[in-house]
Amino acid sequence: MMKTPSPPPEAVLIRNAQKRSGLTVGQAAEQAGIGRSRWNQIVAGYQRVGGTAVEVKAPPETLARMALVVGVTPAQLRDAGREKAAVALEEFSQTMAAPAPRVAGATLDAITALMATLTPEERDEVNRRLDRMTPKPDDQQPSAQQHREAG
Repeated sequence: MMKTPSPPPEAVLIRNAQKRSGLTVGQAAEQAGIGRSRWNQIVAGYQRVGGTAVEVKAPPETLARMALVVGVTPAQLRDAGREKAAVALEEFSQTMAAPAPRVAGATLDAITALMATLTPEERDEVNRRLDRMTPKPDDQQPSAQQHREAG
């Protein structure tokens, strides 16, 4: 019987960051745009094919999305030997930090109407995702969630 491959350094990094993040594997995978089973294969470092453990290495863009979701930095990816993933993560971060275009009144009304159909938990999740996408100025303005809790 073949030995199961050990997870590569970036897989251990992602797994540990996911646990610290408080996100479940399912939540993290969904936010990264991959399936839960694929997330598990990547952090395990292998997948089973016909009963045989086959090594898995995430493509740079996939690894960068996973890193973005759980808070792994480009420097950490570089330290793990994943330079292309680190570059992809930097590009994702720059895209997210770019100023968002202004939303027209009708679009804003439609978004507000959609938000009204969500449960409080779903609205909280939307707000958490928006907070992660919004660049914070140096003086660390309160998040939308903190603002609602204070007022």
